[in-house]
Amino acid sequence: MKKFYTILCFVLAVGFNATIAQNIDDPDTYVLIREDVVKPSMTVGYEASLAELSNFLSENNVNDIMYLTELHDNYSYAHVSIIKDIEQLEGGLRQYFKGSKNEAEFELIWDYLNESIESYKFTIGKFKPELSYVSDGNLWLKESPYRRWNYYYFKPGTEEQAEKLIASWKSLYERKGIKHGFRVFQSLVGTESPAYIFTTWAESPLDYQKNLQDDIKLLGEDGAALWMAMMELVRKVETVEGWYLPQYSYQPE
Repeated sequence: MKKFYTILCFVLAVGFNATIAQNIDDPDTYVLIREDVVKPSMTVGYEASLAELSNFLSENNVNDIMYLTELHDNYSYAHVSIIKDIEQLEGGLRQYFKGSKNEAEFELIWDYLNESIESYKFTIGKFKPELSYVSDGNLWLKESPYRRWNYYYFKPGTEEQAEKLIASWKSLYERKGIKHGFRVFQSLVGTESPAYIFTTWAESPLDYQKNLQDDIKLLGEDGAALWMAMMELVRKVETVEGWYLPQYSYQPE
């Protein structure tokens, strides 16, 4: 627990995480999420600053920082950094440019970003590949920018049972040959616990609903029974909708 407390103190001090870019589907991947609540009157300026930041990093050939930017339905913006090893957290964007010839230019961009927000918060999660289902060819970035995040808050002490049920969902999807997948993250810091986050995606909200209806039919009675079993362990569910924004993300080649 000490290492998670250390990370939380660190990110509160420096903002976006500096990290080695990793494939989110790698095992033992941790995800650090900064969520900015933007002042409604400053949304345009905030997005312009995000674009400037991405361009600035690209022009300076920064290859060991990456983040994905997403817009939520409450007009908060989430910036997702992928961490391969949480013990390797050593600096953030501000620390990265401190003392360099580009520090002043970076500070101008960073200051405007901070002036545009009401508040921010951080969440740390761990990707669970053994519980996730991503069928071959099921793309989820630019090709499927619509996002839905379902937060399942389980009753304390039921984590082992919860993971067995989630693994059963994966097995059922595989057995039924479902085309549309989901990624599961265990929330470690920043939300009520225990919690598991299901991330799903589609080309649009309409496509998402069509896909969902198709999947429900294929899952049939087995899916309905599994759903009822899981709901017996769940005390609360929260759903967030939004979009992946590639134009404000930074993913060096």
